Amino acid sequence: MAARKLTSRFTKALRDLAITAAGAIFASASLMPVHAEGLLQNAPPADPFAFDPDFRWFEPVQDFDLIDMKPKYRAPHGWFATYDRLYLYGSRPETDDEIETEFLLDSGYGHRYEVGFMNEDDRGWSFNYTEHMVVENFTVRAEAANRFLDPANATSTDPTFGFIRPPGGGNNLGSDYRFFDVDDTFNHFKYKNFELNRTWRMEPYHYGGILEPMIGVRYINLIDFNQDELLNTFADLTSIAGQIFPETLVPQAVDQLLTDQSITENDMLLGQIGFRYFKYRHRFVYMGDFRVFSGQNWQSNARNTEELIVVYNDTAEVVTIGAPEIVIDNDATDPVFERNSEFVVGFEVRAEIGYQLTKMIQVRTGVTVLDIATGVWRGGETQGRALGGDQDQDLVMVGFNFGLSLNH
Repeated sequence: MAARKLTSRFTKALRDLAITAAGAIFASASLMPVHAEGLLQNAPPADPFAFDPDFRWFEPVQDFDLIDMKPKYRAPHGWFATYDRLYLYGSRPETDDEIETEFLLDSGYGHRYEVGFMNEDDRGWSFNYTEHMVVENFTVRAEAANRFLDPANATSTDPTFGFIRPPGGGNNLGSDYRFFDVDDTFNHFKYKNFELNRTWRMEPYHYGGILEPMIGVRYINLIDFNQDELLNTFADLTSIAGQIFPETLVPQAVDQLLTDQSITENDMLLGQIGFRYFKYRHRFVYMGDFRVFSGQNWQSNARNTEELIVVYNDTAEVVTIGAPEIVIDNDATDPVFERNSEFVVGFEVRAEIGYQLTKMIQVRTGVTVLDIATGVWRGGETQGRALGGDQDQDLVMVGFNFGLSLNH
């Protein structure tokens, strides 16, 4: 007997056997006791995610929804977008301080947005915008000279400390209380990043992983803030008061706040290459992203010094020429500018895991590491006590991110 006929008869026998078994099952189900039917009715419902509904109830079923496709064709095409909330720690600047603090990291927060398009030929574009900020200051709330000044016992040569003055009387302008917040910066910067990349999608690997190489341009704007403050209370009354007030006025107390501040801006125009790798595992997606960049950094720095002087009279109020109300003398030097340029090299790497809520929507979380290894000016330079920073140093940011992606 031919093998074809033998196979046909064997297949027909298996089909008849399956039909007979199904009929027996349905017949026995009709004779099932009432209590058994109740058990089936009380059975828990099936997991809806087991049927992959995708919550797209109004989309008609297509043929390709019913066949087992290669991983390449399961990767999405068309427009895509992502959003990530960033919680990254940033390294401190390298200054001329004897205590080395550049190895310390301070917490910050930011956002990352990405939009792009991948066509059916597996070529596309992507645009990325990232902003992040770290603010770490050391602030001391120092008492102003009139915080405990008792006008009943004060003299021109011996200001007496007594009862706390009531709020609202002789408060400092800009603060509404009798304190000075003396603020020194440890780590304060704002980071902005713009990217435009050309991407390609390669053939999937044997176990389903997909690689997307990329090449593009990158612009980074990094603004570093540096400030150092010093409060002198009961300073040289004669020299300070004589510069502002008439000789007939004898002040009771003087506050002098000196501020050295420096703002450094780094504008980096860079070229970069990298890749994105992802792999599907049921509803989970494992992703990795690596980019290395290099280019030129144009640096500019502006620094100046401010002096704030507050003089108090016999009633512990701030005094001025010809008026009993509050006034503050504020003097600042003209800014001093300096420019420089450095060569920049760095990299960025991300590792993430996502979960597909639907075919279009994915939630994800991961870790991010960014290292601008050379060519960054931080810490600034000041005219006074603040410590300047090197014009060729690094910036490291590392931390966590979580967010959403649409069709990506």
